[in-house]
Amino acid sequence: MQPKKLLETVLPLQVKGLINLDKKLKTCWLNWPPEPCTTSDSEIVEKNVKAFKPMQGWLCFQSGVEYFCKNCKEKTMPYSGILLYGEVVNAEGESLHIRENGQGGWILTIFTETEGNKYLVETKEFLGEKKLAPEKLYYHVYWQYDEKHGYHQFAARFTGFKKEDNNSGK
Repeated sequence: MQPKKLLETVLPLQVKGLINLDKKLKTCWLNWPPEPCTTSDSEIVEKNVKAFKPMQGWLCFQSGVEYFCKNCKEKTMPYSGILLYGEVVNAEGESLHIRENGQGGWILTIFTETEGNKYLVETKEFLGEKKLAPEKLYYHVYWQYDEKHGYHQFAARFTGFKKEDNNSGK
């Protein structure tokens, strides 16, 4: 959605620069920027991902992509081989992004909607990979106000495979 259209379709709110808010957009508190963990040790990556206690998500290993959720073929988190990247959600509604850093290591980042600055957020729905993934993937997309350019997207996080599981009420 373009900033002009966004501003034309919004309700009164106490968010800088807004007059109205589209029903798809809500406000949230987000701790931004998050504090990432950077490591070059695959065992530390595995340990941190397991300590996060993911309930659902997707993980890309060298051998392929694995999906898990309570209604998926895989009910619990698979962990086989070296993890390349992925996104998982825990029972508290936090999201963990796992990414390669391009230098033989990983960046692990936890996104939490509990404290921090007030931003606009919208839930976006994406189609899964044919029969390999659950039917739909949900993400929260965050919008930030800039004095020169208006609103722009600055972050997104995986929130789950089903709309009722995506913790959008936080």
